[in-house]
Amino acid sequence: MVTKTTKIAASRAVTTWTARLRQRSLRVLLLCALALPFTLVHAQHSHGVLTPGVTFPTDDSVLAESPQMIMMSFRVDVTLLKLALYSAEGDWINIGFVYDPQRMADSFAYPLGFDLPPSEYYIARWSVTDGKRGLLNGQFRFSFGDEAIPPSEVIASQVSDAVESLPSTGSYRVVPVE
Repeated sequence: MVTKTTKIAASRAVTTWTARLRQRSLRVLLLCALALPFTLVHAQHSHGVLTPGVTFPTDDSVLAESPQMIMMSFRVDVTLLKLALYSAEGDWINIGFVYDPQRMADSFAYPLGFDLPPSEYYIARWSVTDGKRGLLNGQFRFSFGDEAIPPSEVIASQVSDAVESLPSTGSYRVVPVE
């Protein structure tokens, strides 16, 4: 037979157990919340270190005249695996970059020594590693001249000439206009 005292004791035990569970859950939640910013900072740090702190020309910039050099500066010493320059149409422009596996530095400058061929804008693509964080690729764009506009505006203004082709199956694909 269950007495009133037994019921009260059982109720108190359940209440105490529930309170302890809440406290533990709150502790775990608090520890996760405190650890999250440190995790995010570490994640940003590992990629952010390898991104250039400064480039010349700067990304999406418009220069008065053809640049005389391409420059990149990093926060740590890196090995520059690739530095390639392309026109807006995707044509490679030889800037004389040669990979040097022995060279680790925090800044790189490549004199052009010639005026760039005409293009709406230019794309500098790069790849680096510091030997610890793996490979990181990136790019920056620029344009120059009296009539030049920022590359982002040129790209945004481009309209596709593709036409939708809707077959009877209900699926579709985009087909370029011929």
